[in-house]
Amino acid sequence: MSTTSSAQQWSEHYTSGRGITPLSATETDIVRDRLAPDPAAEEPRALDICCGTGELARLLAGLGYRVDAVDYAQGAIDRAAAEPGPDVAYHRVDVTTGDLGALAPADGFDLITVRRSLAHLGDRTRIVAEFAGLLRPGGTLCVITPHAERFPAGLRGICLDEAELALLTAGWEHAERVEAGDCTVVLLRGPGASAVVHQEKRRPTAAAMAGVAVVVSDPRGRVLLGWNPSRNVWELPAGKVEPGEAFEGTAVRELAEETGLRAAAEDVVLLGTLCDDTHGMARITEVARLTRYDGTPQPQQDEQVTRWEWHALNALRTLPQPLFTASAQALNTVWPGLLPGLPPAHFTPRPTPAGADRVRFGEPASAVRLREQLVEELTEHGWTGTPELRAAFRAVPRHAFLPEQPVERAYANQAVATVTADDGTSLSSVSQPEMQAVMLDHGRLREGNHVLEIGGGGCNAALMAELVGPTGTVTCIEFDPYVHRRTVRFLQETGYADRVRVVHGDGVHGAPEHLVPPGGFDAILVTVAAMDVPPTWTAQLAEGGRLVLPLRLGGYTRCVVFEKRGPLLSSSHVSPCGFVSMQGIGHWDNTPLPVGQSGYAIRWEDTPPAPVDALEQALAGDPVELWTGVTLAGGESYETLQLWLAVALPGFCRLTGDRDKGPVLLPKNQDAAALVSGDSLGCLTLRRTGHDAEGGVSRWEFGAQGFGPQAQELAESVADAVHTWDRAFRHGPAPMLIALPASMRAAHPPTRYFIDKPHRRIGLHFTGAAS
Repeated sequence: MSTTSSAQQWSEHYTSGRGITPLSATETDIVRDRLAPDPAAEEPRALDICCGTGELARLLAGLGYRVDAVDYAQGAIDRAAAEPGPDVAYHRVDVTTGDLGALAPADGFDLITVRRSLAHLGDRTRIVAEFAGLLRPGGTLCVITPHAERFPAGLRGICLDEAELALLTAGWEHAERVEAGDCTVVLLRGPGASAVVHQEKRRPTAAAMAGVAVVVSDPRGRVLLGWNPSRNVWELPAGKVEPGEAFEGTAVRELAEETGLRAAAEDVVLLGTLCDDTHGMARITEVARLTRYDGTPQPQQDEQVTRWEWHALNALRTLPQPLFTASAQALNTVWPGLLPGLPPAHFTPRPTPAGADRVRFGEPASAVRLREQLVEELTEHGWTGTPELRAAFRAVPRHAFLPEQPVERAYANQAVATVTADDGTSLSSVSQPEMQAVMLDHGRLREGNHVLEIGGGGCNAALMAELVGPTGTVTCIEFDPYVHRRTVRFLQETGYADRVRVVHGDGVHGAPEHLVPPGGFDAILVTVAAMDVPPTWTAQLAEGGRLVLPLRLGGYTRCVVFEKRGPLLSSSHVSPCGFVSMQGIGHWDNTPLPVGQSGYAIRWEDTPPAPVDALEQALAGDPVELWTGVTLAGGESYETLQLWLAVALPGFCRLTGDRDKGPVLLPKNQDAAALVSGDSLGCLTLRRTGHDAEGGVSRWEFGAQGFGPQAQELAESVADAVHTWDRAFRHGPAPMLIALPASMRAAHPPTRYFIDKPHRRIGLHFTGAAS
């Protein structure tokens, strides 16, 4: 049940002419004095939760707010809408299950009010956190609640006591209380975002060291936690194993004894065993997963847990109260990476969780809306070229592969890092939806296809599974053990475990032979940046099949779509992209080589490194500057120029450094294309030549700088290359690529320019370039 009474009961309450206690004069004065909108605000927005007959909503509207008011009782909405007064937009929404985000303005509400209703809501911690997420920075959450000390015991269910008020205010930067007769008014601002604390309880007895933790989630994908005030922690339903009792039986028994929920042992999925230590003792915890049950969670052992609440996964990282360490470890077993910074624990997974198909995936109401918005955005920009691809994006719950992220962040058209290095560099991510759509579209995945993915995470594999259908196969190779574990778990949680074969291994080796279909894979999609095209990939690709990969060319990453034609791969699409680097055998060192103490460094990738010692002196001298007259607008792409310079300039490299220090006019936020010849260096530069204030667009001019004895010659080489690009193929398509085995040294007509890799010669043909 959503609240202590049903929507129908409350609706009948209002249609019969009854209501709730009217606003007192003190409450009205508090609202007028403390919650009036900023006079400078253009259109202040307020949301009134559980509005009843709309008295508070109309008061806020009279103060100048644009007010949305919600209640889950239709009788209340009808009564409120019929009342005279300022305009208020009324909506029937159950705040415990509905999508309040659909009502929120882009920058959030200035004020959210909850009057005489918070005590009726079972999951107060989660719900208050969701309200906080709807506030703009500096916005206020106002809770008006009857206080338990001012009401008889029989009315305790409509009140909050001091302990519950303390839970309500925990984690906020500013919490103010004002007493209003039998009610307390709480004004909350600045929801905190500090990391959740994990702590132990008192020293357990030896008999309690082997137990089962039950991870239960509801149809909205929220997890059940109980508040234990005597130990000051949130915890999962859990308990010790009785002699002769199976783990499944323990899970079902403890769940019933602690929460009142009833479940069947055959619906319990055991994921594996955690082993850690507490108070100098070994602790063994079997992790049980459960989504099928009957009943409503209620405290059964008041001396231990006084309330059970459903919590959103992404909110657990900033839970204002401590989380029991063993429960946090169990949650991280189900959703790896959900909670960072946990004490170490050893986990032994079960090889294939029995009954994984009995886990029912749940999601918040907002996920469906946000998924549809994402599909509309991708379609509007032409990135989803087929109905099947649009259907796949509508079907796959992207947020389930990013449980630690707010659902709005998961559905933004952005890549989301899931593993980062100490310096903040992304090591693994869920790819940007736009790029996923482009790669899947060019992969031309169809019903019954067999596809190999190099790189894990699960989300992209699930999209592939939707496209190839039940008669096709998806095989995913992931190098990182942690990412592999996330991939396996999230595919299990979302129901794709039997549709995607996940292998822990180095993607350079391709798929294990027994998983390669006869004739090879119809498509291979690589979701990590690759320096080369290993022979295994082409060997495992069917004739006419498509290899879609982010390929490094001269230090620039391009999404390339190759089609296999005998020993050759020829491109049908090339576009700029950004991906995390491949790990394992295919990893490369991108560390720049410092040029003495000059503050500059050089990156070499596809060109053999040259000595740089003499360049420090060259960079200390005055440069030669040549300006080409070739301009472009801010935001205009010049990716074909980058590839052209990579093959047209002998000794090509990339120069990096601080744009604001030293003589080199480096492009903003990127390396400069450069070439080295002995003791001299030339590089590409940019300068702003104008700015259209009305249109907000700047104009930039390409130039060249030369340093050292050959400064003039090298600057002219760079400038000439820019002129050739501008004259011959600036407005043409991206170059066509041909990948030949490294042993085929002869040029392949009509290709003239090559980048040599260990396994492949990559030929680049620029349309319109001089032959």
